[in-house]
Amino acid sequence: MQDLSFSFPTPRISFGGFTFSVLIYTFSNVYAPDGGIMNIRREGDMILAETERLRYAGGQMELPGRTKIKAQICERGIRVSASAEIFNSSEDIRCIKVTVYGLPEGRLINLIDARPREIPREGLNLKYPEGWRDVGTPLVIMEIGKKNLLYFRSLDEKVRDKRFVFVRSGEGINTELIFEEAAIRMTNRIQTPEWEIGHSNTITDIYFPHMKHVEKCYGLVPWENRTDVPGWAREISLVAAIHCQHWTGYVFNDYVQVLENLKKICRQVEGNRVLAYLPGWEGRYYWKYGDYVPDDRMGGEKGFRKMCDGARQLGVHVMPMFGINVVGSHIDNYEAWGLPSEFIGPGGSKYGGSVDWDGSRHYDHNSNRNLNPAAPRWQNRLYSQVTGLMDKYGFDAAFFDIAAVWLNDPNHYLYDGVKHLMERLKKHNPGMLLSGEGWYDGLAACIPLLQCGHTDGVLHWHDEAYAPVFDTYARGFGHLCLGDVSRGSTGVHELGFNPIQRCPLRKGIIPTITIVDGTLDKAPAAAAEIFKDANTYAQLYL
Repeated sequence: MQDLSFSFPTPRISFGGFTFSVLIYTFSNVYAPDGGIMNIRREGDMILAETERLRYAGGQMELPGRTKIKAQICERGIRVSASAEIFNSSEDIRCIKVTVYGLPEGRLINLIDARPREIPREGLNLKYPEGWRDVGTPLVIMEIGKKNLLYFRSLDEKVRDKRFVFVRSGEGINTELIFEEAAIRMTNRIQTPEWEIGHSNTITDIYFPHMKHVEKCYGLVPWENRTDVPGWAREISLVAAIHCQHWTGYVFNDYVQVLENLKKICRQVEGNRVLAYLPGWEGRYYWKYGDYVPDDRMGGEKGFRKMCDGARQLGVHVMPMFGINVVGSHIDNYEAWGLPSEFIGPGGSKYGGSVDWDGSRHYDHNSNRNLNPAAPRWQNRLYSQVTGLMDKYGFDAAFFDIAAVWLNDPNHYLYDGVKHLMERLKKHNPGMLLSGEGWYDGLAACIPLLQCGHTDGVLHWHDEAYAPVFDTYARGFGHLCLGDVSRGSTGVHELGFNPIQRCPLRKGIIPTITIVDGTLDKAPAAAAEIFKDANTYAQLYL
């Protein structure tokens, strides 16, 4: 992990058993409060530190500005907040870092990838929101001994960037708590939400107040009481991911085969308990993102309609897949609706990337662009396509790929855009089910069914770290890269092969089966085990 190559003397404050300091970051430099003129005073269980000047270049230079730091004793530790102002309105403040010094050795135990994580020699940088493997809610717990937990959490009321950084020093473990303002609101002033740093004996005692905070912030309600979960969705005990067309054009299942697979499934699982999840239904997976129409090679409009009608007769609910923030740049009139909607980072850089769709190993196919669903032109196009198709073909669920992606875009505030899109869709069809990939706390407030994440095929179940923070409010299911039971194929997903083929049987995770070409005929016994899981899930949890 990169860092400054010189000493930057920042004034330290010791309070409540912790020692900490503050740094202020703009897009052009880093500043510290001037410790030489800092006024520190204690008022009961609170300490206030103020200065009217900033230092930079390791203390060699000064800048007119103001810093206020507040720390207060709370039930299990302290709460720290800071504000800063630069008396030069041309320089926007991006973020503030609170560094807590000399903490004991420990391992992190509550990340989305819930396997305990040691602090490596080079340090560890964890991001919120990050819907696949890092921090799903702004709370990180370090286990430093038996019944000895040290935790760090943000009391922010909005979805905004947080970074939890752990670095080794001669003092022990230093923890950096970084708050970044929403880029659309950055000015020469900044105010951090409170950081809470504390100790506890149990993970439950840490999570319970945090859950109450999150509920209040985002309006989260229990799954059973959610108004955006239609009654039929509470009966689902099996997600059947029936893969259609690969990026290369290889067809795993056309519309006739999709329906035949559903008929076979319904011999072992009641149709009303089955959700048919269809990646690549529109043709070449990812290639056609942004241009959603039934594919001629797979049966065209007539074939897609017959498939939807046939599923409905079986009692099965159909969930096509859509890209919420990825489109093909070759799609018609892209310059008019796509170009103005492209993601940019807070510093103005374009956001992009690719996967190895064809085994060429170059990871630069340049076939897609990344768009912000908060951008009006892209949101309107996506909304019109989803609702138009739903009205025409009668499916009643929609899955949004990479829904949990986060970027601090200065043009459009991403979270509000996702929330608004989901509200528009529900207003159009109150009986539809919304689903998406990945999870963070605020996202669960507007999307109730969330596909799990993965790291190189290792699946991360959102209920693992502390089940109630997820399954109280939402449900999850197996990732698209779950291997099929005949040969481990991941179908349209770029991983290609995955030996993980089955979901754990828990309340928060709906059993999931991957179906590629011939899965049910080639491995009927293995498929039957997953269908048994689905029936057991219905008995236990529905």
